[in-house]
Amino acid sequence: MKVWIDTDIGSDIDDAVALLCAARHPNLELVGVSTVLGRVEVRAWLARELLDRAGLAEVPVLPGTVRPVSGAEPPEDAGSYGVLAPALPRFSPEGDGARVATIAAAMSAISAPFHLVTIGPLGNIPRLLGRHPEVTEQWQSVTCMAGRLEGEAEYNVRADAPAAKIVCERLRPRLVGLEACSDTLGRAETEALLDPSGPASAFLLDCYREYRGGRELAPLTLFDPISLLSLAIPEAFDFQGVDIMVERDGRFRLTDDGARVEYALSSDWGKLRPQIESLLRAGGPR
Repeated sequence: MKVWIDTDIGSDIDDAVALLCAARHPNLELVGVSTVLGRVEVRAWLARELLDRAGLAEVPVLPGTVRPVSGAEPPEDAGSYGVLAPALPRFSPEGDGARVATIAAAMSAISAPFHLVTIGPLGNIPRLLGRHPEVTEQWQSVTCMAGRLEGEAEYNVRADAPAAKIVCERLRPRLVGLEACSDTLGRAETEALLDPSGPASAFLLDCYREYRGGRELAPLTLFDPISLLSLAIPEAFDFQGVDIMVERDGRFRLTDDGARVEYALSSDWGKLRPQIESLLRAGGPR
């Protein structure tokens, strides 16, 4: 199963975990990575470093849009473990269009349709839809780690609510929200699973330690790898069709005249945990 991942790696640790899981899963073929929001050049460096260490130097890693569709100011840094990257020239929002065109060209060059998985804010996708609609012919499905049906807005939606609204209305995606992907692994068990003698595992450990900072017991969050695994083991998820409206603040509202999406109402942690532990324990690329 071919997969392209769109990510804001560098902030929460789950993006790095998802990339490593995609690199190691025997039934997934990672065909491309794009980065989104703010320091996209730093995010691309992190993804490139992780994939090179995992033996996937041939997979393209492309920086995407700096500025959200909402027009809000992008973040000044790439989050907690973005500090691992070398000093890089900051990309300007004025280059967003050219970077999206490069992503579109890379997607169009892939020999067969693939599954698009977004695990960050959704700012790249409306630009692709608006300026390069032909690439949607390559998207076998669209799965987004995004949303919460009740309560405060989930981060990936809140960070660029207009983008999320466009994606839901135009693409009717599969959404894995917080109800189905909030499980974690503890620090001790995470560090026991990752073999520091393996280049990719060692880099993920470095990322995790920077992410933890002074929080000694900070768990390994798994929102993004769980969302990715909804493709590999869909039987572990309860997807149901729901009609949602994306509010201006990023909250979801269930409404009869909203966009119909497939939403994961729950997941089976008992099925997901052994898979994630096995992928983390793997000492190298498949």
